[in-house]
Amino acid sequence: MKKKDPVLKTKRMRIQPMADREIEELIRTSDSDELRSAYREMLDGCRRDPEHRIWYAPWKMALKNGPAYIGDLCFKGPARDSAVEIGYGILPEYEGNGYTTEAVRAMTRWAFDRSVVFVEAETEPENKASQRILEKCGFVPDGEGKEGPRFVLEHPLTNWMTLFMLLGMSLGTSLGASRGDPGTGISLGLCFGLCIGAALDSAAKKERKALWDQRKNRPQL
Repeated sequence: MKKKDPVLKTKRMRIQPMADREIEELIRTSDSDELRSAYREMLDGCRRDPEHRIWYAPWKMALKNGPAYIGDLCFKGPARDSAVEIGYGILPEYEGNGYTTEAVRAMTRWAFDRSVVFVEAETEPENKASQRILEKCGFVPDGEGKEGPRFVLEHPLTNWMTLFMLLGMSLGTSLGASRGDPGTGISLGLCFGLCIGAALDSAAKKERKALWDQRKNRPQL
């Protein structure tokens, strides 16, 4: 059975991968050689690697109470070293309304839910509007790329210390109450939670540093 494509719903939009025929229509109707070339690359990726099609396809932005297409976003292929690159564009008549910012936030959340750790983007030096969108979404500067300034958004680390501290206190309270000594139970549970949480936090930070190093050392395509 064919897996259904995801549909992202934001406050004002529906965002979903485009079918091959829709991409072909973009290629046919676009008045930009650069965009036609980009859409051809996306379509080639969709057909070459159908298992990972949604990581190549443009995702159309459609207003819930308006036009079915106001722009699109895409990832430039599946994750490499836990990182994907995002690109986006919107029709001129819809600029300045926060739609792209809303869509980029939704797309990055979707990627983070699929084991992506870094979402990257690259802009032309003079494209200040695109850079402001990235800054609003939490991206930070990350050097220079082939097209210009690069930005990256990192998936936040889980705060295991806090989670296990609360869990330990909860378990300690229950254990202490059952033995008639809640104070001791809370103290033991808190100590247990702190130890486990600290160990997990330390391991997670080491793993994240290794991913940063791996990403930084990879060659750019």
